[in-house]
Amino acid sequence: MKLLIFDIDGVLVDVTNSYRLAIKKTAEFFLGKILNASDVENVKNRGINDDHEATETLIRENGGDFRREVIIKKFQEYYLGRKMDGFIKNEKCLITEGVLKKLKKYKLAVFTGRPRPEAEFALDKFKISKYFKEVTCMEDVEKGKPDPEGIIKILKKMDVKAEDACYVGDNPADARAAKSAGVKFIGVVPPNADKIYTKNILKSEGAEAVLNSVDEIVKVV
Repeated sequence: MKLLIFDIDGVLVDVTNSYRLAIKKTAEFFLGKILNASDVENVKNRGINDDHEATETLIRENGGDFRREVIIKKFQEYYLGRKMDGFIKNEKCLITEGVLKKLKKYKLAVFTGRPRPEAEFALDKFKISKYFKEVTCMEDVEKGKPDPEGIIKILKKMDVKAEDACYVGDNPADARAAKSAGVKFIGVVPPNADKIYTKNILKSEGAEAVLNSVDEIVKVV
């Protein structure tokens, strides 16, 4: 193994009370009713990586019909707030610096569906950006996950063959992107998810291992 590529949400950063909450609150705003956190997870576990798409799907499947741009505007209001003081401030780092130091023998990169400002905000906030030599975000690809474009771009930039790389993610879209790119996939159960259910889903998608915490990565690489 020469290269480890990490997703951010649910892997490096706990987004339970940020992105996930923004999906829930946005859908509730348009639907006028309270939803369960499990409703959000059920949508995400289908392999819908884009949180705006997940929000729109949740609204539509509960009888709502609103323009995508209106949904996205409200979502961003919840998530970002006015000056990065929205739900984004609730995020917590899931990987310890000690583990990142142990992984320094590998090339480390990030492939996320986040827009770059939101990705960099999180990596800088938790002071872990220095460990990642490449960060590929939403703007860097024409097609998001489960399309493998982002992973393939990282392989080329870092001059690593697919068989020498691994993608670490938390949902089916991550697993499918890894498979399509020809790299190994290691799953991570995100915080507050149903562990057994999530492990079964990720294993069925081809995960070589599914970790309860990203810090366990040092045991399997």
